[in-house]
Amino acid sequence: MNTLLNTRGVSSGLTNLVQKFCDLHSIPSPITRLYDVDERLPLVEWYRILNYLSQYYKKDDLGIELGKLCEPADIGIVAYLAMNCETSGQIIHLFQRYQRILYHISLVCIENTDDAFSFIWKSPTFVQAGQFVKEARLTNDVAFAMMMTFINSLVSPQIFHAKKMEFSAPSPSTISAHERFFDCTVLFGCSINTVTYSNEMLNLKVNKGYSDHVLKRILEKNANYLLSKYPEDISFNELVYRNIVAAIQKNRVDIQYVANQMGISPRLLQYRLKLHGSTFSDKLNKIRKTLALQYLEDPSLNINEIASLLAYREQTSFNRAFKSWMGMSPLQWRAENQIQRNKVAFHS
Repeated sequence: MNTLLNTRGVSSGLTNLVQKFCDLHSIPSPITRLYDVDERLPLVEWYRILNYLSQYYKKDDLGIELGKLCEPADIGIVAYLAMNCETSGQIIHLFQRYQRILYHISLVCIENTDDAFSFIWKSPTFVQAGQFVKEARLTNDVAFAMMMTFINSLVSPQIFHAKKMEFSAPSPSTISAHERFFDCTVLFGCSINTVTYSNEMLNLKVNKGYSDHVLKRILEKNANYLLSKYPEDISFNELVYRNIVAAIQKNRVDIQYVANQMGISPRLLQYRLKLHGSTFSDKLNKIRKTLALQYLEDPSLNINEIASLLAYREQTSFNRAFKSWMGMSPLQWRAENQIQRNKVAFHS
């Protein structure tokens, strides 16, 4: 947990929001130093600031009130890139691409359907365990209030707003401020975090007068440099691999289970695998094959035990799968592998 709290973080520009909020409400500022514009505020420090503010401002709309104060400088380089976009959909794409610069807390995926798109993410494990629950809820409130405020400043008089918001955090004492500001149904205590927008929200035109193509190239170069400073903690393929291995160990090799453990929907998991040129079935089979070859080198394991370790209900199913991979039965492969190992040992 300590590693996550110190390696994840938010843009230091958010300290500007905090300072404005403190000035507005006559609250002593919790900001202890000046941050560089390209610096990221560690998550543990952001949580400390939010907790501090909640001691002075005790209303449930604290996160919303912070987000409403958002200006481009508070978001930083991503905001100035967004000003060169033509539609709200392009802005959403930018926020997704540069998430690690702006708000790197959980892996946020975008799922598309015929008439809507959704931001989907799983709360950090320490939040699920009951730690920093209030701070995590406020963090979500700030993020989506900022995004709504900023995008609306670019597309006005058009209005960008969510269709439905579902959060895993416990509900505050009242949600009227949330529903009033976000102008949609807001639910708490859900199994996973999902914020849904109609596809119409992707097609709002950005007001003209901001575009500067030379500046855009300069900003992109700098944004990509910042992105390289905060690499992903784990690649998508590695994340899939780890979760499928864990699923095999629990004898749960269905895509629904694996997707749930990753905090995304089965359809989104299949879609992202397709983008990587694979399918869930392909990944599962490759991992089973790799594990099968490792297990077969252990003479203490019989074929039935190996089939069970690979989450096959019947040994015959494992036999068929293995023959499709290797062109021979598990027993034949084990025998031939032992012969080859004996030859190597003899000549060494």
